[in-house]
This record gives sequence, C-alpha cells and structure tokens, in this order.
Amino acid sequence: MAAEQEAEETVSQELHSASELGIVLLGKAEAGKSSAGNTILDREEFRSGFISKRMMQCEKRTGEVSGRRVTVVDTPDLLNTARVEIERCVSLSAPGPHAFLLVIPVYPKEMIDRESLVEEYCKSFDKVQELFGERAVRNTMILFTHGHYLRGRTIEQHIEEAGEELQQRVEKCGNRYHVLNNKNRSDRTQITQLLDKIDNMVKGSGGCYLPISSEIYQEVEERIRLKEQELNEKHKEELSRKEEEMKQKYEEEQRRREEELTEKLRKQMKEEELEKEAEESKLPVRRRDSIDGRRPSCKYSFYSPDCQFNSKFS
Repeated sequence: MAAEQEAEETVSQELHSASELGIVLLGKAEAGKSSAGNTILDREEFRSGFISKRMMQCEKRTGEVSGRRVTVVDTPDLLNTARVEIERCVSLSAPGPHAFLLVIPVYPKEMIDRESLVEEYCKSFDKVQELFGERAVRNTMILFTHGHYLRGRTIEQHIEEAGEELQQRVEKCGNRYHVLNNKNRSDRTQITQLLDKIDNMVKGSGGCYLPISSEIYQEVEERIRLKEQELNEKHKEELSRKEEEMKQKYEEEQRRREEELTEKLRKQMKEEELEKEAEESKLPVRRRDSIDGRRPSCKYSFYSPDCQFNSKFS
C-alpha cells in the first residue's frame, strides 16, 4: 500500500513539475481549436477565425502556464486532412502527447439544427479512434468551446439536451470534459481546472499516450518526408504540365495572330488594287491612253494643230 502511494506521489510530482506537458487539439474546422489554444497559453499564438479555416498543417506553440511548461499543438480539420499530417502532431508533441483535447463547440439552445451539427462534430471522436486506437481514448478529453452560449445552463444540461450521439462520446471518454469561455480569457481559473483534469486523466491512464521512442519518431518523420517528397514531385509535374500548356497556347496564339495579320494585309492589298482600278476608270480616255503609253490617233486635217502633217504631203 505504501509502495502504491509512493508511486502515485511520484507520478503527481512528475505531472506538476516544470517538465513539458503536451496537449493536442483535435476536431473539425470552426470548432474553436485555435481560440482554445490561445486561451490556454494566454496569448495570441494561433490564427483564429476565418483565416484559420485555411490552415493545412499542424502548428506547435509552447509557453508557461500556471508555472508549467505547456506545449499546445493545433491541427487542421480532423475529418478533411491526410493521415500523415495528423500523425505529425504526435511527433510535434514530444514527449507526449499527454492529452488529446477533442474540441466541440457549444451551440445556443434555440438553434434549429443544433443536434445535427453536434452529431457532425461527434464524428471527430470516431476519427481519433481510427487514427490512434483505443489507447488514445484513455488520454482523450472533450473540450467544449464557446461556453458563453450556455447562458446560465450547466455543461451537464447542455450534454443532456444535445442528444444521444454526444452523450455516448462523453461516456466513451470516461465522462471527461471541460468547458472554456474564450471570450473571458482573463478567467485563468478555467485553465488551472483544465490542467488539473488533464493531470488526473494522465495519472489514470498510466502516463502519456504511447511513450514514443526515437525509432517511432524517425518512422513518422520518414513517412512525412516521403509524403512531402511525393507531393513535391506531383507539384513539379503539375508545374511542368502547366508550362507546356502555356507554351502551346502561346504558340497557337502567335500562329493565330500571324494568320490574322497575313489575311489583313492580303485584304488591304486587294482593296488598294480595287481602289486603283476604280480611280483609273474615272480618268479621260486620252489620259488613260497616255498612262498606257499609247499616242492618240489623228482624226483631224493636216492643218489641225493637234495632228502632225500627213506624211503624204511632207
């Protein structure tokens, strides 16, 4: 009994020491993951709001929280991101992660499609199981954001009203949950309580999730490297294809312009010839003959000033 108590005290001391605590925020886009990370670290570290929807990679930030060194890893949309990118969060959260926080927002009670939205966010829990296995569930806690929408209700009342889907996920998480009001970041009590709940969860699960060896980290990093290499090669191929398409379009455009210019010059020359013929047709007969190089015929008497003297009389 004494040995067990001593072991618990040792674990408790380790958890509350200045050693790094690894937290990974998981969930769908717009769940409030980035805002939750900012609230935990008590400063603007992650891009939140509309711009956060475009986040395609994990982001890691570290800070001191309640006298402890805490690392928070923000992740992209859990349901619409490649597995290799989600696995990156594991390597970023060394020596953990100690806790997976599955972020689900609180919706106003009067919202019509609230239950369907909650069910959609519950799919994130199933994705955690799929990616990391049952072992991860023992280190998973549901973190409710947008706590200001409770409006006097307790989080327990919200869970009950939200429907069976959410209730089942909460039970699978061992009824571990916490609620954050990101609009009241000055209330640090909600963060100290969250860390206490994480400590109890880690102690109950026997430590951080999957104490990862250097070999496993290397394996994950190698998979990430190969994936990035594959993406880079695809990107180069795509660039080469687009360059070839642009070249072909340019050459086709040049040929088209040359043909148009040639046709335009041909029409212009034809019009000039027609204009010239039209001008010549308007000249007097004598002038036209002169232009043609022929002398006028003499139809007058040899006394006419316009004719040369007839050779007969010369």
